[in-house]
Amino acid sequence: MSISQWTPLSRLGKAAKVLGAASSIFVLGIAAPVAAAQQPVASFQWPVEPPARICGNTALLAGPEAPPDGAVVVPAGDHSGFDFNRPGATFWFAPGVHTLGDDLYGQIIARDGATYVGAPGAVLDGRNLNLYAFTGRARNVTVRHLTVRNFGRGLDNNNEGVVNHDAGDDWLIEYNTISDNDGAGVFLGSDNTVRYNCLKDNGQYGFSMYKPPVEGDSAIKNIVLDHNEIAGNNTDDWEALEPGCGCTGGGKFWDVEGARVTHNWVHDNKSVGLWADTNNIDFLFEGNYIADNDDEGIWYEISYNATIRGNTLLNNAWVKGQRNQGSPAPAVYLSESGGDPRLASVVSGAAKIRVHDNYFENNFSGVSIYENPNRFCNSNGNTSKGYCTPLVRPTLIPRPHDYDYVDPINAGHPCYAQIDSEPYLTDCRWRSREIEVTGNEFHFDPGVVPCAGSGYCGVQALIATGADNLPWSPYTVAGVQDEVMFDANNKFSGNHYYGPWKFAKRWGERIGFAAWQAAPYLQDVDSTSDQVGGVPGPTGNLVDPDTATLEGSLGLWNGWYGAAVARSAAQAHGGSHSLRVDIADAYWGVEAANYPGYAASPGVKSVSVWARAGTGVPVNPRLVLDWRAEDGRVLDSSVIVLPASSADWQQATAAVEAPAGTSSVLVVLVGSGSAGMSFHLDDLSIEAVQP
Repeated sequence: MSISQWTPLSRLGKAAKVLGAASSIFVLGIAAPVAAAQQPVASFQWPVEPPARICGNTALLAGPEAPPDGAVVVPAGDHSGFDFNRPGATFWFAPGVHTLGDDLYGQIIARDGATYVGAPGAVLDGRNLNLYAFTGRARNVTVRHLTVRNFGRGLDNNNEGVVNHDAGDDWLIEYNTISDNDGAGVFLGSDNTVRYNCLKDNGQYGFSMYKPPVEGDSAIKNIVLDHNEIAGNNTDDWEALEPGCGCTGGGKFWDVEGARVTHNWVHDNKSVGLWADTNNIDFLFEGNYIADNDDEGIWYEISYNATIRGNTLLNNAWVKGQRNQGSPAPAVYLSESGGDPRLASVVSGAAKIRVHDNYFENNFSGVSIYENPNRFCNSNGNTSKGYCTPLVRPTLIPRPHDYDYVDPINAGHPCYAQIDSEPYLTDCRWRSREIEVTGNEFHFDPGVVPCAGSGYCGVQALIATGADNLPWSPYTVAGVQDEVMFDANNKFSGNHYYGPWKFAKRWGERIGFAAWQAAPYLQDVDSTSDQVGGVPGPTGNLVDPDTATLEGSLGLWNGWYGAAVARSAAQAHGGSHSLRVDIADAYWGVEAANYPGYAASPGVKSVSVWARAGTGVPVNPRLVLDWRAEDGRVLDSSVIVLPASSADWQQATAAVEAPAGTSSVLVVLVGSGSAGMSFHLDDLSIEAVQP
């Protein structure tokens, strides 16, 4: 099935939003029910439309019009003096706006067994005067049918929650609208269920959680998030306020064992959709509809044992991909995470990470499996300060040391003193291992996704990057790359690819599917593709659109030495822009800055480029294609002389052959001349010639 033959789920979803679930839409000119438009051939069916349309759904969110039997009636108005200190009581909030006085700490301190329920139109409003709505460590608390809004003053609630502020255990939070608050709308504790809520437009997160670490155990256990709409969160843009904080998203999980995340609609969050960070164990993500989030759809980070199945992921990470072009911006990011049989797998169903039977469409990239060799317990690269892996005792570390400086508090910790011997050599590092990516559908249309010239747009990735800058560390980048690529049982298989996907391996080199499937990588050996011959790869132009045509941006062009480059609207062969090269020295060079180059494979290539003179006539300007092996070695070079001596556009063409072993091609322009000379270049293409 080619791209022209399948109807995008995102288009179906948008139609369904307007027409309703029972409406029909046209697929290939035939009226068909939405529910039947794109069904997976899989054990677990992904949703074809959002399963949780909660926000604004008054029929679902409205509470009882009359007080339940025995309930305490809470009239609308100010409750700074109201007696909420009644364990086991049910409080019925009457229609209207409810406030908690002008005190910064005006709040409802929940009591054991209490229920807080709203009538239709009941609103608990912090008026941006109070910090928190429901606090305390009470157990068995229920909050339902309330609108909770406007808690927090400015940016006060950083890393704090408004409902269940103290992460109390055994809370049930359902049928609420929790919006426009600072910090997180909801905090979760152990045995919490959060379902059928609208968690929308909160300053930092829709939901989050934190309890102090517990030696030898997880801080929070057994949580359920089901049928919530989680939308538009991180309105305060905390990643800009605290660069690198990793503290935003639709929702954030921290140090949790056992989480069921099912049938949620997670969309338009101004960061990651769902983010599990630091020693999360035994997770299930199933039946979620995750769309249009600025960053990753699901990020599972330094965590263990998870199943991600039957989800729909659309249009995620466009913002991050354009902002951070040096690496993939995936729909699903598995970062230093993997399976381990020594840890719980009751919810996930397997002591591994499984990503199976999901539908991916037009995300910036697909699934990334990644590891940083410097991210291990007691390392400066461990951004989760104070935490070790759950496989090492003691797990708690008072302070990290910096590079080769040894903090005396940590000097005796096994992840410093004994890290070069087992079991610590293995267990001190969060590892990307035992990961299966199988039975998924991956759709990618580069005409839809705003790739902005990124070489990592539309990729699957199995990589490890970093620097060998810790003198005492036993881990090297090359060693970890080999482990992640070959020795950690990480496998892509049985997937179905639609569109020109690329594949990043080891430290990020992009290759075609034929090389990805072949030895030594042996990935996706039983997968299918709609590309020519059933083998996807860099078909068509190997060069990204902006570098080739300059229509959207300068692309990857960069002055290397003795020359400057600019995107010119004064001259163009096709479209409205070309590349202007201004010579500043006797010898000059210009590069497409994406070392080791564009993904390529052996075989004959057809090269075409257009050039014309600007000022003066440069001497012997040449397009040089360096064909490189997987390890970066130059195997051969192809040289095409540029026709840059005429004021008219002229085309240079050549048939060249990439030698056996080619993995990438690096593009450069070189020549000589004198300062003040210039020329223009446009419409560069390097295309594989089909046998």
